[in-house]
Amino acid sequence: MHTDQLTRRELLKAGGLVGGGFLLSAAWPVHAATLVGPSAGRAASGYWVTSWVRITPDNVVTLIISQAEMGQGISTTLAALLADELGADWHSVKLETAPYDKAYENPKRNWMFTGNSESTQSFYDQITKMGATARYMLIEAAAKRWRVAPERCHTQNSHVRLSGSSRRLTFGALAAAAARLTPPAAAPVKGRAALKLIGRAVPRVDVPEKVDGSARFGIDIQQPGMLLAAVRCAPAAGGQLKHYDEALARSRPGVKAVVRLPDGVAVVADTWWRARAALLAMNPQFEAGAGGSIDQASLMDQYSSALEHGPFSTVVNEGDAQALLNTGGAAVISADYRNPFQAHATMEPMNCVARVTPERCEIWAPTQGQELALFALKSALGMQAEKISVLRSDYLGGGFGRRLLPDFVVQAALISKAVGATVKVIWDREEDISRDSYRPASFVRLTAALDGQGMPGALAARVVSPTILLPVFPTVQPVLDKTGVDPSCMEGMAEMPYRFKHRRVDFHLLKTPIRTSVMRTTGYGPNTFALESFVDELAAAARIDPVEYRRRLLTHDPRALQVLERAAQLGNWGAPAGKGAGRGVAFSFAFGSYLCQVMDVEVAGDAVKVKRVATVVDCGRVLDPGIAAAGIEGGTVFGLAYAKSRITFQRGAAVETNFHRYDMPYLAETPDLVTEFIEGGGELGGVGELSPVTVPPVLANAIFAASGRRIRSMPIAEHGLHLAPT
Repeated sequence: MHTDQLTRRELLKAGGLVGGGFLLSAAWPVHAATLVGPSAGRAASGYWVTSWVRITPDNVVTLIISQAEMGQGISTTLAALLADELGADWHSVKLETAPYDKAYENPKRNWMFTGNSESTQSFYDQITKMGATARYMLIEAAAKRWRVAPERCHTQNSHVRLSGSSRRLTFGALAAAAARLTPPAAAPVKGRAALKLIGRAVPRVDVPEKVDGSARFGIDIQQPGMLLAAVRCAPAAGGQLKHYDEALARSRPGVKAVVRLPDGVAVVADTWWRARAALLAMNPQFEAGAGGSIDQASLMDQYSSALEHGPFSTVVNEGDAQALLNTGGAAVISADYRNPFQAHATMEPMNCVARVTPERCEIWAPTQGQELALFALKSALGMQAEKISVLRSDYLGGGFGRRLLPDFVVQAALISKAVGATVKVIWDREEDISRDSYRPASFVRLTAALDGQGMPGALAARVVSPTILLPVFPTVQPVLDKTGVDPSCMEGMAEMPYRFKHRRVDFHLLKTPIRTSVMRTTGYGPNTFALESFVDELAAAARIDPVEYRRRLLTHDPRALQVLERAAQLGNWGAPAGKGAGRGVAFSFAFGSYLCQVMDVEVAGDAVKVKRVATVVDCGRVLDPGIAAAGIEGGTVFGLAYAKSRITFQRGAAVETNFHRYDMPYLAETPDLVTEFIEGGGELGGVGELSPVTVPPVLANAIFAASGRRIRSMPIAEHGLHLAPT
């Protein structure tokens, strides 16, 4: 199995039945299927039958992958889902990377993107029905040829077989006839017992290429006559280019052009290293702009003032929490929690290849947001959408939400237009971190009134955060204007896994020039850090075991209780931890899935060793246990980065600009990881962003258990602590 790049031009040329191929479109209503009409021509990669599924006469089944593969395994899972439902030979299935097109939009969101742990949740039904419909039509075509009832036929290994007989026909031989049939209104899907791939750990299709080095990331894309560009833009929001020595840059070997950008400058050369060397030599200088007055202390003061004085918008008001908290008859406990700014710091920095002519714009990019890129290019270039092609590289070297933004794509297009050539732009690490749109810092105040049994009768929450969603979903602006609430900032706080009779949640949308946007865990991560840390504090105040305390708060939800109980067992809850050791617990319901983690740590002086993390997940149904476990365990290590590093600011710019100061978890700091899944039923939940949500609070709770030190802010370096090799 391998991947091929699918161009928009090929897609438009090959819209229907071509040369006997069978293309089944996904752009059909839930209860009906539609085939595109006949079209002349042939795509370079074979005979087309739709925008999603192609079956060619050589019996190859091709699935067009709309979702960006950035390590989460979605290219394997979606392909296996289709192959299983269709009855295709897994070893003959091919994958192609989708360009931007309306046919590939997320059916729940109506725009094309990858993120929010939504790939399987959004596309499961669509791809299952596609496979079932294609299978039904292939069987009907074979039954007509054999003059038998369709019920006597079944698919297996890319063949239609006649039960009780040796007769069989390949999908490729039946494709043309199948395409002429009327699709059924609702083809029956297979039961779980009939599936051969789904529910099992399937070897990932991307691993061989990543091992042998043939995998193509955005940074690997080559085009004829391509030049390379290095850029430097104002690090502070609103900053402007003040001075640079253009003559010096042009005198350097291989330099072809120097391009002034709206807020920076690019050097274009025959190699990237020459471009970057010339860029650094000309020493661009910037005026700080509107954000230049911001430093870390003043920024944190702004947060603190907002937390105290607001103004706030009320998001949840159930019962009469404020009245109960104001009465003197109950024990009232309050605590503030702080989450820092965080950089995405993807291992593959931002990059893009662009070819812009007066007639056309062609883009090759490792992007999570083709549609957003298209509309940004329309605006920046003044070009009609039909003249713009946004193609995604086969693989992304990390995304975490950063690659939803189109800034690096537009930048490449502007440079290509200026020099009249195909240009690949690559950001160095300093540019990548300095020009990030960070996960915003947030302050959360939680206040609870405890009843006579030490349980919270009322809970009040205040959340202060800049916007998360607006940069990637501009249509949310009317919501912000009307309500003053960014819904992403309230994930995990507006809705909670625990039930409180009296609950109030207020939000303050902080206005800051610091660039902010979505990052893996979005609002769930910061809010769950506060909530799960606070629940531990309430348990300590009530002198109740932390697992037992959560058990009492989850009696309304049997699935949640099952996850909590199994995590406690898997994590050896209640067993002696040893001197200087402690065990913490944290629970969440995020992205449609339940998760509970139990962490063992050892604390010696300022060194924290994370020894073991036991994780139990109920995501409804596990499609691929190997990929799901890898996602949970990789996400756990990712979550340690939230506990280890932060972005701070001086004169509006990030102080931490490379890995020597923005420190990532090391292999030696990685704990033993034990992961189990419970299939609790219900709708599919997300896995890709799930486990980092609980890592900061479970770490903080474990440190308290080991040392008695209460951690209310991240990273742990703020408390004189650091992660140590295990």
